[in-house]
Amino acid sequence: SEILQEIYSLTDQGNRKLGLRYDLTVPFCKVIANDRNLLMPFRRYEIGRVFRNGPVKLGREREFYQCDADVVGIDNRFIEVEQMCLVTETFEKLGIDVVIKWNNRKIMSGLLIEAGVSENRVAIAVGIIDKLEKVSDEELRSEFLKNGFIDDEYQKIIKQFSLSLAEYIATYANSNNELLADGLNEAKEIQEMIGEIPILQEKTVFTPSLARGLNIYTGIVFEFFDKKKRLSSSLGGGGRYNKIITDFIDDGQLYPAVGLSFGLEPIFAILKNDGVLECPIDVYIIPMGTDIKCLEIATEFRKNGIRTIIEMNGRKVKKCFEYANKRRIKFVVVVGEDEVAQGVLTVKNMQSGEQQQLDISGAISLINT
Repeated sequence: SEILQEIYSLTDQGNRKLGLRYDLTVPFCKVIANDRNLLMPFRRYEIGRVFRNGPVKLGREREFYQCDADVVGIDNRFIEVEQMCLVTETFEKLGIDVVIKWNNRKIMSGLLIEAGVSENRVAIAVGIIDKLEKVSDEELRSEFLKNGFIDDEYQKIIKQFSLSLAEYIATYANSNNELLADGLNEAKEIQEMIGEIPILQEKTVFTPSLARGLNIYTGIVFEFFDKKKRLSSSLGGGGRYNKIITDFIDDGQLYPAVGLSFGLEPIFAILKNDGVLECPIDVYIIPMGTDIKCLEIATEFRKNGIRTIIEMNGRKVKKCFEYANKRRIKFVVVVGEDEVAQGVLTVKNMQSGEQQQLDISGAISLINT
């Protein structure tokens, strides 16, 4: 139901009710349902455009791209830990220091039941508790009261979400609450594996109030944040969703699944702010009355994996250099009639300012270094 609130709904000329794609998970369900010959476990990686009819802020747009990594067919905690490793390795390559906050939805629901919340109100309470680290105490209390909880209930609920994982395990060691016991066992497995992986020890924090918002999640959930707090919102997240594909296909088989989504918009916002976005162009060729020759050179560069563009508007060399600097293009190649006659290219490194005359093989070696 919470997804439906943010779907862009419309009607076409055939009076059919349509909706813009909200995420990549439902299409993933269709892939599994339509191809029963897929070997399990099945891993899927996808980048696609999605739409959300929700609030806009830095790093959050109404139209954006998701980058998803999902696995169906594995029902143990190893895959959740592997996905955490995927997150840390990805952001290390991007040069962004992140912290992964993680939790288990079973623990949340179990703690709420322990606080006296009736089962039919657990989902509502989970959605509110998810805001615990994002709003003030008074705002959180107001949200509970607005949803029919009394102040005494609010106080009991808040007390339940202030312990460490070790404290929860010790406190509820002999609990008859099966949901809570199951969640704590799963979380203990995760924590033990994290303890064996140094990179995860530094990056992960158990956060009992984290819910990931959507009720599709059935177990472990996690979100990753910029450690420098340049953005307050998460850079992505994921978790275990064992029911959605199983219920969608409904063939008597179980389809356990876990997945994550990188938020490309907030990631780009940080990289742009830091000025480290890599230019997609390696070489900018400036013809000086040598257009056809420059096309030949560009073709040779591209054969050797060099991303190349040619100046085609006849701008003066000074303007071309200014353009190269603005685009952060590392190399500029000037090709005049003298260069053609001598069989050389004038290659300038725009970062160091060094300029050389090289034959085409020498230029390729330099650029590819």
